Amino acid sequence: MRALLKEPLLHFLVAGVALFALHGWMNPGEPAAASRPTVVIGKGDVDWLAETWARQWNRPPSQEEWRGLVNSFLKEQLLAREAVAMGLDGDDTIVRRRLAQKLEFLVQDTARLGEPTEAELRSYYDEHVEAFRTDARFSFAQIYFNPDRRADAASDAQAALRELSRAKALPGDLGDRLMIEADLHDVDERTAAALFGSKFAETLHELERDAWTGPVESGYGLHLVRLGAVQPAAQRPFAEVRDEVLVRWREERSQEAYAAYFADLLEKYEVVVDESIRPLVDSLPGLAGARE
Repeated sequence: MRALLKEPLLHFLVAGVALFALHGWMNPGEPAAASRPTVVIGKGDVDWLAETWARQWNRPPSQEEWRGLVNSFLKEQLLAREAVAMGLDGDDTIVRRRLAQKLEFLVQDTARLGEPTEAELRSYYDEHVEAFRTDARFSFAQIYFNPDRRADAASDAQAALRELSRAKALPGDLGDRLMIEADLHDVDERTAAALFGSKFAETLHELERDAWTGPVESGYGLHLVRLGAVQPAAQRPFAEVRDEVLVRWREERSQEAYAAYFADLLEKYEVVVDESIRPLVDSLPGLAGARE
């Protein structure tokens, strides 16, 4: 037996068989060609490419740029498939995130396959009428009193208000400097809230027209305000906002589909967590029973 193991011819035969097997694995013959792995570039991939490009460059790609994107993505797909086949994807954070992102796009894309009927859109509009209203709009002047520069900004504002009511002072002669304009025209409620704070914007609804009133509190301090023209909030008709309704409907259905898919994954996989993160895990629906 030992003599046989030392036989050069046996070594040659074993090496030949190994080389033949390796060649067959790396170069599959014609019979195996029919079962070649398939690489598919779907709509979810296309949407991801377009959205990524637009987010980076703030415009859609040109035809030439689009061709380059698709070609690069195809090469990436082929290389990635081969890398996975070779086991190179193990414990790779970037690969894991990319795969998760791709699957999320695919799930969201699937949710858009079913489009709503006109009746469903109208029903959605009726259930969310507040989302399709125009904001109230205001034109007003303001005089600012800085509490950081005054011992008693409220008293100073009250004194200035008395002077204005007796027409003994001009608005430009009173108050402190503020980077926001003193006169604002046709400002919607959300913009007023962004500039001065939500409490200030809400107070605009309560002020007397064409008269100096206040002081009104903002995120900066105190203001005297003279309210001018007011355009009340109004409901926008369905025909005018139909496209917006459709966008919101699709977004909600996409979110619902993703939530349902994620719930299914929680049922499919057993989740094991460390005790240090259990309070975080327990806050997620479906994971309260995850074991350590």
